[in-house]
Amino acid sequence: MLRRLINFAESSAGFDARSSIAQIYRPVIRGYFGVAAIYYIVMTLTHFQEFSGADLLSMVSASVTASLFTLFAWHALRKPLPIGKLEALTSVTNMLIIINVLVALQLEYAEPKLIYFMMMAMIFAFACVSMRQALLSIAATLGGLFYQLAQHESDQLTIYGFISFAAALSAIAITFFLRRAIGLAVAAKHEAEYELKQAQNLGETMRQRSLSDSLTGLPNRRAFFETYTEYKNGGDPSHAAWLILLDLDGFKTVNDVYGHIMGDALLKEVAERLRNYCGTNAHVSRMGGDEFNIILATNAGVDAVEAWCQKLLPQIAEIYRIDDRLIQVSGSIGCTEILADETDTQLIRNADFALLHAKRTGKNRVVVFCDEHAKNAAESYRIEQALRVADFDKEIELVFQPQFDLGENKVVRAEVLARWDSPTLGSTGPDRFIKVAEESGLIANITLTVLQKTITTLKSWDQRFPLSINLSGHDLIADQVIDQIIDLVHNSGLDPTLLEFEVTESAMMPDAQKAADNLDRLAALGHPIALDDFGTGYSNFGYLRTLPISKLKVDRSFMENLTDPMSEKILHSLAGMARTLDVECLLEGVENELELLMAKRIGAQSVQGYYFGIPMTAEELFEYIEGPDMWHEQPQRSVAFGQ
Repeated sequence: MLRRLINFAESSAGFDARSSIAQIYRPVIRGYFGVAAIYYIVMTLTHFQEFSGADLLSMVSASVTASLFTLFAWHALRKPLPIGKLEALTSVTNMLIIINVLVALQLEYAEPKLIYFMMMAMIFAFACVSMRQALLSIAATLGGLFYQLAQHESDQLTIYGFISFAAALSAIAITFFLRRAIGLAVAAKHEAEYELKQAQNLGETMRQRSLSDSLTGLPNRRAFFETYTEYKNGGDPSHAAWLILLDLDGFKTVNDVYGHIMGDALLKEVAERLRNYCGTNAHVSRMGGDEFNIILATNAGVDAVEAWCQKLLPQIAEIYRIDDRLIQVSGSIGCTEILADETDTQLIRNADFALLHAKRTGKNRVVVFCDEHAKNAAESYRIEQALRVADFDKEIELVFQPQFDLGENKVVRAEVLARWDSPTLGSTGPDRFIKVAEESGLIANITLTVLQKTITTLKSWDQRFPLSINLSGHDLIADQVIDQIIDLVHNSGLDPTLLEFEVTESAMMPDAQKAADNLDRLAALGHPIALDDFGTGYSNFGYLRTLPISKLKVDRSFMENLTDPMSEKILHSLAGMARTLDVECLLEGVENELELLMAKRIGAQSVQGYYFGIPMTAEELFEYIEGPDMWHEQPQRSVAFGQ
């Protein structure tokens, strides 16, 4: 066991078992030297009372030499010594002790004093550093014993031989088993320390891996937040730092056209360019998808930081050659200074606002967060705070916009739109509060409130009429929200076909598979599913045909310039895709007869827009439904609630 442990220990990290055992013995041996020094100092004083003349000189010389040397050895052992020096000090001390006993017996022999040799054998068994040294010291002790016996007690050699043999065996056994136990402890301790170090190294390796993005090798989201916290909370206040968000323009198209393997290869190339550009001047990390964050430590002003970012954009936009294909993407950048008195949420939100502004104003550009963005951010914050304390049951009102079937020449459904009348903000349109609600995670409360009010409205009508409700991306990927929606409809006793749910392609992007699964759950219960804002998203046929869609709502933006021949061609292609998918095509934004004519020419089955009715109250909708022949006389009045 000892040999196995020592072999293991010596094979790891250059472990020296003998030296380690010696160092454990060092306090014991130092105590041994201290006791020996005190003993011989006392004996020196005693000699002056018991001896005189030449005998006194002999005894004092032996005891003083022993006391001085043991004092020297005791002092030397204040710090660790090599095992060779430790053995030498111990051996000399042992020999001096034997010499003192021999000198005393030589001057005044007495048989009882022979017991000193037995005592020394036992003491040396404990005090010697190594087995080799112990054997030599024990042998010297027994040699001194037999020398005295030969001179004075030759007739006692046999009996003392047996006694000496027993003493020697006992001393050797003590030496062996004591050192074996210490050796086992030393080797086991080293093995434990070695394994602990290996575990610590493994833990550090795993930590480093947990801080690295597996695809690009860049620091990941966790590493970013650690670095960000260091710069914000632990950095030198005299040194500024900037938070820079980079998002690729056109990356989704690369994934759709060339596949995710090509997209992953592109991300690796982008990461390499970022790594080369930033060098040691900035910390760059991948947050996920095509989003990268940079922390730039610099005391330079806004213009210099913006210039640094501007120089990065051409690096990102330079053509990539991947698997003999030429691919080009660009990047949009939003940045803000990291200020210690700003909250983390606010700082990241500021950079997000700047990035969003860069995206909305042409992409491939740099936007530094400014007062205008701060104003928008402050407004969003006010809206968020009002949303958090809102009583949606009292503050949310519903309006309805009719959907007109061109074939049946009547209103067949109405879209439910939410209007929020906040006690603190006043009447607030969905264009202001819906996005904030999604970003703050409060949209589910609004969705469920709208659904409950819609159900209540439907049940209050004598004649049931189909309605359409919008679902956000957060709703789609939250199983618990879908569960609540299903429970509300089930408990209402309404026919699920009366409640259509509208979603957008972009709403499904955070988790397309989860969104598709939840849409399948709703469709399986009989709820129609409409894809809203069709044509502005990805419009991927292979992707769309896997969803349980019964209607495509073509976005109103395609109706803005009907004098352009290309507009009609695009509308024709979108309507054609709807026919290919065997779903209904609804054209949004129809506000006049020319646009109605276009809707008929492209083959749209239904339309929605101000020409057929603005958003109205439930009472107005019910009256409107009761008089379907009056649709063309609907007044073009101002929108009371906003679209």
